[in-house]
Amino acid sequence: MLIQRNRRVERHTTEPREHNTQGTPEREDNPWIPNFLEAKPVRIVSLIVGILFVIWLLTATIIIVPPGHRGVLLTLGKVEELNLPEGLHIIVPWQNVVAMPVMIQKAEVTESTASNDLQEITTKLAVHYRINEALAWKVYQTMRTDYLHLLIEPVIMEELKATTADWTAEHLIVERPLVVIQLTETLNKRLQPFGIEILTVNFIDFQFSVEFWDAIERKVVATQDALTERNKVEISRFQQLQNIINAEGQYNVTVIRASADAQQKIIAAQAEAQRILIEAEAQAKAIKIINEQVTSEYVNYLRWLRWDGKLPGVLVTGTDSDLLITIPTVP
Repeated sequence: MLIQRNRRVERHTTEPREHNTQGTPEREDNPWIPNFLEAKPVRIVSLIVGILFVIWLLTATIIIVPPGHRGVLLTLGKVEELNLPEGLHIIVPWQNVVAMPVMIQKAEVTESTASNDLQEITTKLAVHYRINEALAWKVYQTMRTDYLHLLIEPVIMEELKATTADWTAEHLIVERPLVVIQLTETLNKRLQPFGIEILTVNFIDFQFSVEFWDAIERKVVATQDALTERNKVEISRFQQLQNIINAEGQYNVTVIRASADAQQKIIAAQAEAQRILIEAEAQAKAIKIINEQVTSEYVNYLRWLRWDGKLPGVLVTGTDSDLLITIPTVP
């Protein structure tokens, strides 16, 4: 019986269907649809529904977290206190994953503020921030994905006004790095408890009133004039100091030269005195030696050497010595 049924099925699948002789054509076979499905169209619908269910099941259980994001896992609408890293994850159909960006993002605000000296300032500020990777689930739980408009921008505007109010308009320009540091610290202090980290703060533009720029220009001109006058005074003072230095140098040169001349004269006088003293001592020694060695015979010898051959007019001889005194005669 089973063999007959198989033969009947085989004959049914291989032999073409014939048209009804009464004028009612039979349904033609579709080569792309199996006969068991073609015989009962309900099976086709069931098969399509099954395929769609498998596709839905795969898409509902396989989740891919893109780069620069963390996956926030929701179980029947409840936020789980965990973050799925980047890549492929398998979840159950009653769970869902929301991708929260943790890469660097930028917020730009333009706000009208007032400085400490009541100058109106229009400030354009750019703040780079990111969500703390470990607290991505908390950020989604408290603010969903609208954290920029709900929290970050209002806090930036408020702290910008508070910070500019601590500085004068002039110092906001001159001390901009210090203002950036102060604003970065205050923003981090306000936003870190919510899982937001501030990376950099940049003042793109400061717009002041026309009166302020006129006042700045007048101040700059006055400062330049004061510096010019100060430079003139410094130049005059330097010239006077230079003249004093030159005069002192000339005086020192004159004193040194006079001292050298006086010293030279003193040395020359000392040398001359020393020479005279030496000559006098030598002459005295010579006289002493001569007096010690001269005899009466040597004296008479000298007389005879000096006599010119004329007899004296008067001749006196003494008894005590051989002293000879000549008195010239009157012609």
